[in-house]
Amino acid sequence: MVTNINLVAPESENKSPLTGKSALTFSILLIVVVFLAYGAILYFGNSYSKQNSEVQRSITQEKAKMAGQTYSDLYDFQERLILLDKVTNDHAYWDRFFRDFSRYFIPEVRLTDFSFDEKEGILDVKGIAANFEMLSREVILLKSYPGSESVEFKNSSEKTSGENGQGGVEFDVTVKLNDSVLKK
Repeated sequence: MVTNINLVAPESENKSPLTGKSALTFSILLIVVVFLAYGAILYFGNSYSKQNSEVQRSITQEKAKMAGQTYSDLYDFQERLILLDKVTNDHAYWDRFFRDFSRYFIPEVRLTDFSFDEKEGILDVKGIAANFEMLSREVILLKSYPGSESVEFKNSSEKTSGENGQGGVEFDVTVKLNDSVLKK
């Protein structure tokens, strides 16, 4: 006769991996970890909120400065410096150009206005000539300028001597310049 003896514990028994004390300790530990995580979130959120409010306050102060008179004066001054820098950079070119162009004006012609449209390459010349003969000589001289593409005589009118004692013929002439003259 064969007897079968089973020395292993039956599998039907339910064994709990945690006993009462260890389960309580583990639960308390989990609660502490959750509270620590929640506290860290609150701390960093509060810290970020303070930093954010400081940054917003700083931005508001800078915007107030920018809206003020001092900033607009500084901005205007900076714009003037930029324009002055451009003028000084272009000065040598324009100085040479005006010196060359002034040779094409006769002494009997006095300029009253001289403007230049850089985009179109057009010089608008207004002045007073001693008489119509001098005006016609001046127009012919402007046509002979090597940098002129075309010369358009717009109008003229006789001017009697007035307050300043200068009479003559007022005129308006437009000179279209070649592109090669305008290249720096």
